[in-house]
Amino acid sequence: MTRGPGKWAVLLALFAALVLLDQWTKFLAVDHLTVAFSRRGDVTLAQKLRGFYGYRYLEPQATEPYVVWAPAWRMTYVENPGAAWGMFRGISESARNVFFTLISLVAVAFILGYYRRLRDDQRYNQVALTFLLSGAVGNFVDRLARRYVIDFIDWYAGNWHWPTFNLADSLIVVGVAMLILHPGPRGEKAADLSRPGRAARPRGG
Repeated sequence: MTRGPGKWAVLLALFAALVLLDQWTKFLAVDHLTVAFSRRGDVTLAQKLRGFYGYRYLEPQATEPYVVWAPAWRMTYVENPGAAWGMFRGISESARNVFFTLISLVAVAFILGYYRRLRDDQRYNQVALTFLLSGAVGNFVDRLARRYVIDFIDWYAGNWHWPTFNLADSLIVVGVAMLILHPGPRGEKAADLSRPGRAARPRGG
């Protein structure tokens, strides 16, 4: 008998928390790494939230980066119209939006289809897939609102510089890494994993 919340309760609770956290960190990036709100006189949270989803192309209003740790980490406001590491920046905006919308919908459908096949006791895989789903939806919300993704975490070391990223990107990377390191419960046959709720039959004579 499975104890604790069911897999869909886990998905709903964790997904809602992670997407809200992703959007909140991006809101903080606009609030603290640009002068967009102050220039428009936005003071209350409601005004700032309206501006967060309404204002576009704020890079010219960006402030100086905030240094977290001088040798390797700072916060920098960046708008990324492409995919990870700036891929697909060169194609037209309309084609890019159609492409990323289709990719996002396919990714969400695939993740939910995979998640549906999990049993209630496969918590590790549930968390990994929820990380993937939350990251994909978090960045998709950005694209729906403003046609680009807000990035702000900037890592570097000397002349080496990692492309600026955000929390949603991190969730996707962690989710993929979790599935690579531990794709499924050990000791179970693939046939059993493909049939939700079916336990392995005991061997007997």
